[in-house]
Amino acid sequence: MHFGISLELDSEVEKKISIIRSISRSLFEYFQMRDYGQDLQNITIGIICVLERKGYEDWFKVRKPKYREFEKTRGLDKSSIIVEPTFTYDIKLNAAYILKHDDTEIRKYFVSEIINSLSNLDYLPRKVKDFDKERFKIDLEKCLS
Repeated sequence: MHFGISLELDSEVEKKISIIRSISRSLFEYFQMRDYGQDLQNITIGIICVLERKGYEDWFKVRKPKYREFEKTRGLDKSSIIVEPTFTYDIKLNAAYILKHDDTEIRKYFVSEIINSLSNLDYLPRKVKDFDKERFKIDLEKCLS
C-alpha cells in the first residue's frame, strides 16, 4: 500500500513543519510493504495549513473525500498509465497554533488530527469490499504512537 501526505502550506508555516515532514516519511515507509486488500492501494491525506487572511477564506477549502477506481489510460506521449484504486481526503490544521508551538506540541497536534481524520474512511463506497479498514486504522495508530 502507498500512504502519503500532501501539503498545502503558508510560507510562514513551512518553516515550522519539519516534524510533519518527518512523520510523513515514516508513514510512507511503514505502509510501503503492507497490504490491506486489492480494492484500495493508495491513501493520500491532504494537509491544508495556511494562515487565514481576510478575503481569501475560500482559497483553501477542505475538499470532499474521493475514491478513484483502478483505471488504465494513455498519456500524451501514448504511454500507458495505470491508476491504482486511490482514496484522498483533506484535513485543515490551525496554522496559528503551529506557529506558536514547538515540535513536541506540533507532533501531538498533528497525530491527533490524523487519527481523528480516520472517520473519513467511512466515505469509501460500498463497492470497496476488499480493504481491511480496521487493521489499517490500528496499524496507523500504532505507527503514530
